[in-house]
Amino acid sequence: MVSDPLEALRDRGVLYWEALRPSEYPDVSSLADAIEHLDDALERHSIDEVLESLGKSGEDVSQVGVVGRDRQGSIVAYGLDLVHPKDTSPRRVTLVGGVHPAWRDKGIGHALLDWQLAAAKRWDYATRRAHHGPLKVIAVVDSRLTGKRELYESYGLLPETWYLDAHRTFNPAHPPKRPEIPDEVTLRPYSAVPADAVLAAHNEAFLGRPGATQIGPAEWHESMTRPGSRPDLSWVLTVGDRVIGYALNCVEDTDDDAQEGWTDRLGVIPAWRGRGLSGLLLQESAASFFDAGLPGAGMGVDTDDPLAEMARYRGLGYDAVDALVGYARILH
Repeated sequence: MVSDPLEALRDRGVLYWEALRPSEYPDVSSLADAIEHLDDALERHSIDEVLESLGKSGEDVSQVGVVGRDRQGSIVAYGLDLVHPKDTSPRRVTLVGGVHPAWRDKGIGHALLDWQLAAAKRWDYATRRAHHGPLKVIAVVDSRLTGKRELYESYGLLPETWYLDAHRTFNPAHPPKRPEIPDEVTLRPYSAVPADAVLAAHNEAFLGRPGATQIGPAEWHESMTRPGSRPDLSWVLTVGDRVIGYALNCVEDTDDDAQEGWTDRLGVIPAWRGRGLSGLLLQESAASFFDAGLPGAGMGVDTDDPLAEMARYRGLGYDAVDALVGYARILH
């Protein structure tokens, strides 16, 4: 059932609202693509991936998704809550939605967000157990879309994490140099280190970081075997048998139909930070990308201080070109 904010819009003749159905996924995907094109927006996860994840969650999509149709029956607005049933504390719900530019400035964004927050609370109430922690809603938006950012902030969602995509292009006349490794540290290929030891280091590196969750073996294995993943171009730093840092890499397609080496996960455990180890891992990754015939390198940086974070990587030849902002709010 659609909640009052959307019914009020319909009463004023602003779209016809109905629950999302799987048969409408292609139309929602087309609308999302059109919105991104018209907004010239960045894309962190495609709507198709979101819809696939929603299907895998096992939730009734009609309870967590809604679409708005114009008089011709075309979907011109949508909102859905991507729930994360395996989360325990906090229980996360990702807010995803959009309104075609031709239908903006009619109160649709506010009404959709009202609906999504209410739907998140309904899902939490229906599935909550005694051991569950707080309910947390999150949303990711292009830093340049000030209107959408202001909407989130007006509902108490605050910036928590910045997602920066940084790139460097290789100059064949000056190839990337391999780093000098400290005597007490050993640089090893990913394949030479037990995967569970690298996973343990990753979870230690990101423990307590806003927006981060602990990863299990199945999710880790899936990420290392997905298309494009390159364990052979990935690197691990150890002291004895203990993993203290890692750079897990893949090969990504770029907007101009080329490819670049991409550092998908980068981390150093807290006790070994402040020694330039993440830079060493990026240098080794860039050198291996160059040797593999790739024209450049890229990486995703998650930070709560984007200016300081990028200053750290500019000396390695990276420049930030894309920025997304992760918003969050604890509902209860």
